[in-house]
Amino acid sequence: MNNHILLVIFTCTSVAWCSSGDRSEFYQTCVAKCYKEKCRAQQGDGFIWKCPDECKYDCMWNTVDEFVQNGRTTPQFHGKWPFVRCLGMQEPASAIFSLMNLMCHVVMLRHFRTLVPQHAPLYWLWITYALVCMNGWFWSFVFHTKDTDSTEKLDYFSAFSMVLFSFYSACIRLLGSQMSLPSIAVSLLCMGFLIYHLSYLSLVKFDYGYNMKANIFVGALNVITWLVWCGLKRRTLPYVWKCALTVTLVSVSILLETADFPPIAWTLDAHALWHLSTSPLPLLWYSFLIDDCRHQLGVKKLEKSV
Repeated sequence: MNNHILLVIFTCTSVAWCSSGDRSEFYQTCVAKCYKEKCRAQQGDGFIWKCPDECKYDCMWNTVDEFVQNGRTTPQFHGKWPFVRCLGMQEPASAIFSLMNLMCHVVMLRHFRTLVPQHAPLYWLWITYALVCMNGWFWSFVFHTKDTDSTEKLDYFSAFSMVLFSFYSACIRLLGSQMSLPSIAVSLLCMGFLIYHLSYLSLVKFDYGYNMKANIFVGALNVITWLVWCGLKRRTLPYVWKCALTVTLVSVSILLETADFPPIAWTLDAHALWHLSTSPLPLLWYSFLIDDCRHQLGVKKLEKSV
């Protein structure tokens, strides 16, 4: 076995995910040959995709053809289905739908700031929430444009921050907008858990299983807390249905992640459909936030006038 094939095998065993496609001898031989014939002699690299990336991309499709011609199912590569690049994007549908989510938050944040005065209760909580979400969807876009070790970590970290901040916001809304000992305790606990989570994944072990369990656990707490609040307020706040519906739709949309099929037209997979399904939800969610902040502001003014 020559050194180039050994290099490909070492690369596979050193990352978290290896699949039937990149484990196959056909793929490994193809990549090793491409490295030797093209990358050594190449003087310059592309802006986003370097010569080794191009070798892996071309050999991926050669391997897909080889599998299909031999009556085998479409293989995955490094834990992912094969995708056709578009405008330099590795997973174009997921990248574009991530951008759609980002733009919905940008548009609705502007709408929120137009209709809600800065002195309204929890105004800055929701401004921070919007910024956290925009940061998360930005890194989702970057990660789906090109999957690297650093973009993967930034995507995972920012995604968890969105889930945790939503849970934190639910706790603050449940406890009330006034500063109190319970709200301070929740703030410290959430901040401490975020620091622990990011430190463990960054400095100890980038554990996919632990990260998934942490997201599911915090996400479940988030859904339960919001639905409990909605149940408590359903008779006094006529707009509470917007919150309950958004939380329910987010929960249902996650079921798309359980589907697993080769991309339609080598572009649209279950993960991309999940991102597509969440893109319109900020429209309903920010409508709830606007109603809730204006209601709290009205209550605050009424209390001052008494």
